[in-house]
Amino acid sequence: IRCTMTDITAPYCMANDNIVMLLLILNLVGISYVLLMNGANIIERAKCIFYYENKSTPYNDRTHIDKVCNLIMYFQTIFHTAIIAAGVLQGGGKGIVNGSVPITMLAIAVTTTLFLAFKHLLYSLVNLTLFSKKTSAEWNSFYFFTVKLVGFALAPAAIAILFIPSIPLNFVSIYSILVLILHLCTVTSGVLKIIFTKKVIYMELFLYLCALEFLPTAVVWKSILQLDDFITIKI
Repeated sequence: IRCTMTDITAPYCMANDNIVMLLLILNLVGISYVLLMNGANIIERAKCIFYYENKSTPYNDRTHIDKVCNLIMYFQTIFHTAIIAAGVLQGGGKGIVNGSVPITMLAIAVTTTLFLAFKHLLYSLVNLTLFSKKTSAEWNSFYFFTVKLVGFALAPAAIAILFIPSIPLNFVSIYSILVLILHLCTVTSGVLKIIFTKKVIYMELFLYLCALEFLPTAVVWKSILQLDDFITIKI
């Protein structure tokens, strides 16, 4: 987050926050462990995203990723999202009061965690209702693996906000938006390969993605903006 001087009080700088730095170190150690233990499986799964075949799911025992590694990758995605969102909000004139930025980061992390839990429940309920149990399980594996990959993709933007205060936030925002667009394109491709495997009715595809992907994401971002305003006022 920006470390420039304003008035008399030195602004909050995330790079000087001991807790943030400790979480960063723990995240780096955790991801090193993940790559050491399951790096080959992660690469194999990532390749399968682009040539997924319904007859032979890529998410089988050969590419098993243990629960601890999955939790670490989820933490990475949530942690990087919180850093980038808080940095963009502060750079845009929100959350600029000292003391409010750490609380905003915590609120974003909690919101993101609840959002992912809600998406898992939503996709499970809808897909189990409309499609087979096997299809639902394959889709959840596909979708939430892409969510964990987003954490890796967002790492450069998070590191830039932490350690390169001179970098224009527009670059970080554009990069993050491109990652989001790539994720949405991957999700759309996955829907076509796993959910709508036969004749595609594009209106159904559009409604499916709007109801389960686009709308919830927009609602969460709007909620984060309102929550940041509330925290700023209270602090």
